[in-house]
Amino acid sequence: MFKKLFKMQWVLLAMFATMLPLGSEVAFAHGERAQQAGLRMRTMNWFDVEISPVNVQVNDVVTIKGKFNPSTWWPDHMASIEESAFLNVGVAGPAFVRIDSRVNGIPMIRSTSFKLGKTYEFEIKIKARSPGRYHAHPVMSIEGAGPIIGPGTWLEVGGSQDDFVNTVETLTGETIDLETYGLTAIIWTHSFWLIVGIAWLAYWFRKTPVIMPRYNKIVEEGERRAGELITMQDMVVSFLFFVFTLVSITGGYFWAQNEYPITTPLQTSKVVVPVLADQEHVLDIKVVKATYRIPGRSFKLDLEVTNLSDRTLRVGEFSTANIRFINKDVQPGLTRVDKQDLIAPDGLVVEGGAILPGQTTTISVYADDALWETYRLTSLIYDPDSRFAGMLFFFDENGERFHYEVGGAMLPEFT
Repeated sequence: MFKKLFKMQWVLLAMFATMLPLGSEVAFAHGERAQQAGLRMRTMNWFDVEISPVNVQVNDVVTIKGKFNPSTWWPDHMASIEESAFLNVGVAGPAFVRIDSRVNGIPMIRSTSFKLGKTYEFEIKIKARSPGRYHAHPVMSIEGAGPIIGPGTWLEVGGSQDDFVNTVETLTGETIDLETYGLTAIIWTHSFWLIVGIAWLAYWFRKTPVIMPRYNKIVEEGERRAGELITMQDMVVSFLFFVFTLVSITGGYFWAQNEYPITTPLQTSKVVVPVLADQEHVLDIKVVKATYRIPGRSFKLDLEVTNLSDRTLRVGEFSTANIRFINKDVQPGLTRVDKQDLIAPDGLVVEGGAILPGQTTTISVYADDALWETYRLTSLIYDPDSRFAGMLFFFDENGERFHYEVGGAMLPEFT
């Protein structure tokens, strides 16, 4: 009776596990929400990111460009971007090929390092390879910390993959197709060693019983028969396999030297990227208090600001974790491109008004939108290191923009 019930439980469990995928949703993007809120807010400040065109055909080139500013509030427990980093692009699968990547005009074919608090301009060119709909991002890969994902957008690729062309000219003047270059040699090499491996296994499994049952039987009958586990024939065959393997490896080496006489080893040194010139310093900013009111999904910044310029300045935007909160009085007309566009067109309200030349004043900045909850930034209040960081963008009367990073401790308000 109990055995039948036990079997029935396993049958029901197997049926339940089989049906689970039927109710699951397809993951379309790159799991930006899964990264910790503090990590997204206090690592990379991406801004002015543009990805265009968004509707292309196979072989068309898409350009991803913009700016980033590594946060001065970089977490202490995390490997720093000042050590080793690589500018990458995030696209699901081999749907595109990267044909160029630059930061401040320097080719990003190798790793580099970036200074905290400095601004860099980047540009990545990718070529459409497979038709479909893809979510594309700039990505900064940090050695020892992993990828930091920038703002993304959806790309529609039409056409046929059969029309894709991926040819380059080598330094010797030879034109090669990177889709098929060396493919024949790869297939033959893998097939050769697969056959060798199968032959090796076939020899040892030709006997019955095989190795472990034979070993167990000898253990049962005593050590006096231990020598029967490996016979002289087995030793001779093993030696022949060993010699054959060494000869094959040596022959393959000389074949490769003859087939590809000119080679360049992979480069491991880091490139040096100069920083952009600092912007004009027009403001001194001090964070007085930062709070997040949970019931209203409202983030509030109390700032003490001193205008050092001869221009009137106003807060036009607050950006954190790739989400842009816009002051519509300063930047009217901004709208979301699609439902996944991380922008709150009227999500920023400023109390205190404009900052006059030479004036020191206190202003309150409110960033209110459901995106705080949707993109799981509210989890920051449960972190042991509950600190935030983000970029404030100020504008003068002529529309000239100045960006400043702010950060500090954030206190939750539950009522």
